[in-house]
Amino acid sequence: MNRMTFNEVVHKIPHLAAEGLLIVNEPKYLSKRHEFVNNALYLQETIDAVNFLQKIGKSSRFSQWQRSNCTPEILQPLLEWHIGRPIAPGAIIAAALHLGFTMGVQDGTKVYFNFLARQIETELAQLRTLQQIRRVVGA
Repeated sequence: MNRMTFNEVVHKIPHLAAEGLLIVNEPKYLSKRHEFVNNALYLQETIDAVNFLQKIGKSSRFSQWQRSNCTPEILQPLLEWHIGRPIAPGAIIAAALHLGFTMGVQDGTKVYFNFLARQIETELAQLRTLQQIRRVVGA
């Protein structure tokens, strides 16, 4: 992914910003959108998310589990664990759209994707195990 591709993806979703989908008449909408589109940090985060998400399969339709668990907010700690640094929900959304995942939206701003549920479940279980180990050893 390069800047031009990032811009193409992001411009298809006019209310996408680093925080995810925004309400257009929100007071800081324009500044948040401008920051997301123009800051090279979010391009790099999207590239990092693409590198992780390209290994994830797609399901043909949405399940209730996906609506609840295949959201940028749920997957953010997983991607940060694999990537090794913070990543914005908007970068996860842009990466998933770039890779051709189908996006569903609830309540206008809550996003979920058709990531392969079994694969995401396994990844999230591994992350929970790691988090439990870290709590026990105090890391």
